[in-house]
Amino acid sequence: MFFKKRSYSDFLNSGEGIATNILASRLQTLEENGLIQKSGHPENKVKVLYKLSQKGIDLMPVFIEVYLWAEKYFEMPKEIKTKLKDLKKDKETFIRSMKKDLLKNLV
Repeated sequence: MFFKKRSYSDFLNSGEGIATNILASRLQTLEENGLIQKSGHPENKVKVLYKLSQKGIDLMPVFIEVYLWAEKYFEMPKEIKTKLKDLKKDKETFIRSMKKDLLKNLV
């Protein structure tokens, strides 16, 4: 949502170090619950891309509040701290801008 990861390999190569079987299971669960949608990759017919559905985008304010809470109690990665700094300047504008960008990908 916040870092524009779209492919299986994007998620797999993230800093979280998630196991391949767990990643595949979670992506499938997110798709089955209508939070993400899978589409064909424009350059490779074997690969797929994932994008948030409207239902997934509507969860953004919840995730933002969780990030703000977590920042108080946990060490956050630098890339998240940077996003939170922008967010704190004007939360409503940040949310509107993020939603606008994410909605472009729904079409």
